[in-house]
Amino acid sequence: MASIFQLENPVFNRENSSVELVAASDADTTLTAAQSVNSLVVMTPTGGKDVTTATAAEIVAELGSGVRIGTTFSITLRNQAASTHAMTLVGGTGVTLDSDNTNTAAAAATRSFLGRVTAIASGSEAITVYSGVTSAH
Repeated sequence: MASIFQLENPVFNRENSSVELVAASDADTTLTAAQSVNSLVVMTPTGGKDVTTATAAEIVAELGSGVRIGTTFSITLRNQAASTHAMTLVGGTGVTLDSDNTNTAAAAATRSFLGRVTAIASGSEAITVYSGVTSAH
């Protein structure tokens, strides 16, 4: 029989996750698999810079044995430039950026992205990335 405490404060197998902070240099950057999953990429670009994800195969492996079609993860780009220089998210091999995306984080802005696993078969891994909200800072 459950105690009154257990009934008032149930636990629903909540998963806690952390965010990988990536302090990117002022250069085009290719993320590792760990940096591509639930990450915050911070950069102060002095010109337009690309931030390229790891490959879909590497990201699927990073997500672990519980990965399945529909598994999601986040990537956030934070552009610390005062003006004019954008950061652009680029997909590694097997990572597709949705055609309706805005793939850039403008100067002094942060843009979020949601990655969704669409195939997990070895050699055919695939991910689609969708752009989310942007905010000025």
